[in-house]
Amino acid sequence: MLIAIVEDDAALAGMFWDMLGCVGNWRLHIFSDGQEARTSLPELRADLILLDVGLPNLDGASLYKILRGHSNTKNTPIIVITGSHDWELHRMGLQTGLLLRKPFEMEELLRMIRALLPFQEV
Repeated sequence: MLIAIVEDDAALAGMFWDMLGCVGNWRLHIFSDGQEARTSLPELRADLILLDVGLPNLDGASLYKILRGHSNTKNTPIIVITGSHDWELHRMGLQTGLLLRKPFEMEELLRMIRALLPFQEV
Protein backbone atom coordinates (compact mmCIF):
# COMPACT_ATOMS: atom_id res chain seq x y z
CA MET A 1 0.00 0.00 0.00
CA LEU A 2 1.12 3.51 -0.78
CA ILE A 3 0.74 6.64 1.34
CA ALA A 4 1.36 9.98 -0.37
CA ILE A 5 2.47 12.80 1.92
CA VAL A 6 1.95 16.35 0.64
CA GLU A 7 3.82 18.54 3.13
CA ASP A 8 6.19 21.45 2.53
CA ASP A 9 7.62 21.53 6.07
CA ALA A 10 10.72 19.32 5.69
CA ALA A 11 10.90 18.54 9.41
CA LEU A 12 7.27 17.41 9.56
CA ALA A 13 7.57 15.43 6.31
CA GLY A 14 10.67 13.73 7.74
CA MET A 15 8.82 12.93 10.95
CA PHE A 16 5.98 11.34 8.92
CA TRP A 17 8.54 9.39 6.88
CA ASP A 18 10.35 8.09 9.97
CA MET A 19 7.23 7.22 11.95
CA LEU A 20 5.24 5.61 9.13
CA GLY A 21 8.30 3.77 7.87
CA CYS A 22 8.81 2.20 11.29
CA VAL A 23 5.26 1.19 12.21
CA GLY A 24 3.69 0.13 8.93
CA ASN A 25 4.52 -1.87 5.87
CA TRP A 26 3.83 1.00 3.47
CA ARG A 27 5.53 2.60 0.54
CA LEU A 28 5.77 6.34 1.06
CA HIS A 29 6.02 9.19 -1.43
CA ILE A 30 6.56 12.81 -0.35
CA PHE A 31 5.57 15.92 -2.29
CA SER A 32 6.68 19.32 -0.99
CA ASP A 33 4.81 21.38 -3.60
CA GLY A 34 1.09 21.53 -4.40
CA GLN A 35 1.56 21.81 -8.15
CA GLU A 36 3.93 18.83 -8.26
CA ALA A 37 1.39 16.80 -6.27
CA ARG A 38 -1.42 17.88 -8.62
CA THR A 39 0.54 16.61 -11.62
CA SER A 40 1.67 13.31 -10.10
CA LEU A 41 -0.93 12.14 -7.57
CA PRO A 42 -3.65 10.97 -9.98
CA GLU A 43 -1.25 8.58 -11.72
CA LEU A 44 0.47 7.52 -8.49
CA ARG A 45 -2.75 5.86 -7.27
CA ALA A 46 -1.97 6.20 -3.58
CA ASP A 47 -4.13 4.32 -1.07
CA LEU A 48 -4.11 7.31 1.30
CA ILE A 49 -3.08 10.97 1.03
CA LEU A 50 -1.85 13.16 3.90
CA LEU A 51 -2.47 16.72 2.69
CA ASP A 52 -1.23 19.92 4.32
CA VAL A 53 -3.39 22.97 3.63
CA GLY A 54 -0.53 25.48 3.44
CA LEU A 55 1.53 24.55 0.37
CA PRO A 56 3.59 26.52 -2.15
CA ASN A 57 2.47 26.94 -5.79
CA LEU A 58 -0.98 25.39 -5.22
CA ASP A 59 -2.60 25.49 -1.80
CA GLY A 60 -3.96 22.34 -0.17
CA ALA A 61 -7.60 23.47 -0.37
CA SER A 62 -7.37 23.88 -4.15
CA LEU A 63 -5.48 20.61 -4.50
CA TYR A 64 -8.13 18.85 -2.40
CA LYS A 65 -10.88 20.03 -4.76
CA ILE A 66 -8.86 18.96 -7.81
CA LEU A 67 -8.20 15.51 -6.34
CA ARG A 68 -11.88 15.06 -5.43
CA GLY A 69 -12.78 15.87 -9.03
CA HIS A 70 -10.33 13.44 -10.64
CA SER A 71 -11.53 9.91 -11.43
CA ASN A 72 -8.32 8.31 -10.06
CA THR A 73 -8.41 10.13 -6.70
CA LYS A 74 -12.07 10.94 -6.04
CA ASN A 75 -12.42 7.98 -3.65
CA THR A 76 -8.93 8.05 -2.16
CA PRO A 77 -9.00 8.83 1.58
CA ILE A 78 -7.42 12.24 2.26
CA ILE A 79 -6.40 13.31 5.74
CA VAL A 80 -6.23 17.11 5.74
CA ILE A 81 -3.55 18.53 8.03
CA THR A 82 -4.20 22.10 9.13
CA GLY A 83 -3.82 24.75 11.74
CA SER A 84 -6.93 26.52 10.40
CA HIS A 85 -10.23 26.97 12.20
CA ASP A 86 -13.53 25.39 11.09
CA TRP A 87 -14.80 28.61 9.51
CA GLU A 88 -11.64 28.89 7.42
CA LEU A 89 -11.98 25.30 6.25
CA HIS A 90 -15.63 25.91 5.36
CA ARG A 91 -14.65 29.01 3.40
CA MET A 92 -12.07 26.94 1.52
CA GLY A 93 -14.71 24.31 0.73
CA LEU A 94 -13.00 21.53 2.68
CA GLN A 95 -14.91 18.75 4.36
CA THR A 96 -13.95 18.42 8.00
CA GLY A 97 -14.41 14.63 8.27
CA LEU A 98 -10.78 13.55 7.97
CA LEU A 99 -9.05 16.41 9.66
CA LEU A 100 -5.86 16.49 11.69
CA ARG A 101 -5.30 19.77 13.49
CA LYS A 102 -1.82 21.12 14.22
CA PRO A 103 -0.37 20.57 16.73
CA PHE A 104 -1.24 16.88 16.93
CA GLU A 105 0.08 13.68 18.46
CA MET A 106 1.46 11.06 16.07
CA GLU A 107 -0.73 8.47 17.79
CA GLU A 108 -3.76 10.45 16.61
CA LEU A 109 -2.52 10.19 13.03
CA LEU A 110 -1.90 6.45 13.45
CA ARG A 111 -5.46 5.94 14.72
CA MET A 112 -6.81 7.67 11.62
CA ILE A 113 -4.60 5.61 9.31
CA ARG A 114 -5.65 2.38 11.09
CA ALA A 115 -9.29 3.28 10.50
CA LEU A 116 -8.71 4.02 6.79
CA LEU A 117 -6.26 1.22 5.95
CA PRO A 118 -7.51 -1.59 8.23
CA PHE A 119 -5.63 -4.38 6.48
CA GLN A 120 -2.24 -3.01 7.47
CA GLU A 121 -0.60 -4.02 10.71
CA VAL A 122 0.36 -0.86 12.57
